[in-house]
Amino acid sequence: MTEENKTEIAPEKNPLEEKILDLEQKNSELNDKLLRALAELDNVRRRSREELEKTAKFAISNFVSDLVMVAENFFLASENAPKDEIEKNPAIKNYADAIAMTEKELLKVLEKNQVKRIHPLNQKFDHHFHEAIAHIESDAEEGIVMQVIQAGYSIADRLIRPALVCVAKAKQ
Repeated sequence: MTEENKTEIAPEKNPLEEKILDLEQKNSELNDKLLRALAELDNVRRRSREELEKTAKFAISNFVSDLVMVAENFFLASENAPKDEIEKNPAIKNYADAIAMTEKELLKVLEKNQVKRIHPLNQKFDHHFHEAIAHIESDAEEGIVMQVIQAGYSIADRLIRPALVCVAKAKQ
């Protein structure tokens, strides 16, 4: 072999093969961009759907906040009705029964729409759902709700109004 034959001859670069490789690389890059764009579009759709559901779920919270005051008034009317007068007078009994039925029906409608009444009497104080307005010295376990001043309400686990409560504390 001669010196000239020992040198390898560089293969000729075919312009068509180069073009094919270049186009395959661009195709791969564009495919990657497309997949990323589609994934982002799916994420935007999902977030939009979740936001819309959340908005719909909590859009009525102001209305419910006002409506629970009506429910509480019915509850207070039922609780504070003069029991002895109700027993004596059939007309008053009819009114008391109507108030109790209306209260029950209103609470049923609220619960159907995921509105829950929070009345934590004798339960452990939970700062997520209760607001302590007083502490009462008691033999009961410390932190137990001893008295509910005003019931609270939540809608789908979102607090609308905390329950106003008095909490037990150890006797001094």
